[in-house]
Amino acid sequence: MSSRIQKWDILKFLLMFCVVLGHFADYHAEQSDDMKSLFLFIYSFHMPLFLFVSGLFSKRMINERRWDKILGYLVLYFFTKIMVFAYDGIFKQSFEFRLFGETGLAWFMFALFAFGLITVGTSRFKPAYVFVFSLLLSLFAGYDNTVDSELVLSRIIVFYPFYYAGYCIDPKKLEEMSRGWWKKLLALAAMVVLGWVAFNVTGVYHVRPMFTGQHPYDTLGGGEDWGGLIRLACYAVSALACLCIIVIIPDRLDKKGRLARLGQYTLSVYIFHYIILKLLYNTFDMREYLAEGDMVWYIVPMALATTLLFSNKWFNMLVTKVSAIPTSARKKKETQVDLLKNKEEIINNKL
Repeated sequence: MSSRIQKWDILKFLLMFCVVLGHFADYHAEQSDDMKSLFLFIYSFHMPLFLFVSGLFSKRMINERRWDKILGYLVLYFFTKIMVFAYDGIFKQSFEFRLFGETGLAWFMFALFAFGLITVGTSRFKPAYVFVFSLLLSLFAGYDNTVDSELVLSRIIVFYPFYYAGYCIDPKKLEEMSRGWWKKLLALAAMVVLGWVAFNVTGVYHVRPMFTGQHPYDTLGGGEDWGGLIRLACYAVSALACLCIIVIIPDRLDKKGRLARLGQYTLSVYIFHYIILKLLYNTFDMREYLAEGDMVWYIVPMALATTLLFSNKWFNMLVTKVSAIPTSARKKKETQVDLLKNKEEIINNKL
């Protein structure tokens, strides 16, 4: 019997759908104010919560110093970079390759690799000190324009507090805390208010750089002096939204866990949905065929179809095999060491 908890897999599937939908919306942000609002609403919580959940279930990897698992994210980073490079070479005749500079798809894998290393390195310190330091560092980093996409440094600094908070929290206590119909009602009301603000408050889209995690404060367009406080306020919004969504997500939807099962394939969706996006918008330029008022009726089904397309065991199997390369290499080395030891023991016994 599987020991997986449906609640977290349901949440992961929802978040991955939001990732795909957010990327679809971003392609139309220049055409449509509604797409700008949808993008801002999704980005206010989806990546902070995704990284929080990643930290939540990284405890064994971190505590047992599973370097092979941590290195697996670095391997996935290069796999994703090579895939994007191949696509651009075939369809765009572009052969630009930056080894560790990343503003596109692969940043997430490198960030998870970095988060694993950082959390192992800080495990000897008190969690409260690590969290406060990481939070303060993120608030001040926005004033430094050299903190950018090189080594994914900006996003690593900005999003690490969410990952580390997940690492420090017990998921069982979080599950217990999230139960109660009145909590779900309040959480739903809070998310409705957040959605209303995103779609109705004029000028709120200007804080977009604070939710993407890759821009300094001077991109705020005049509010850079207050950048630290603006980022802190955005952190508070994201933290509240993350908590609300955790509360809203049910413990289970059905006994067989059909939807929850799809939540096990999020990495494969994340990596391969790029292909659909690039085909639709770079090769065929779907923007020309979508009128502003009809966009939401197109991109939501397209985002859901894309998420479902890559939520299967075959794509997941490929991603799993790629990420397991360090583990396989370690096992092979351990086997060779064991064989050498056995040979030495046999020789010593004969002597």
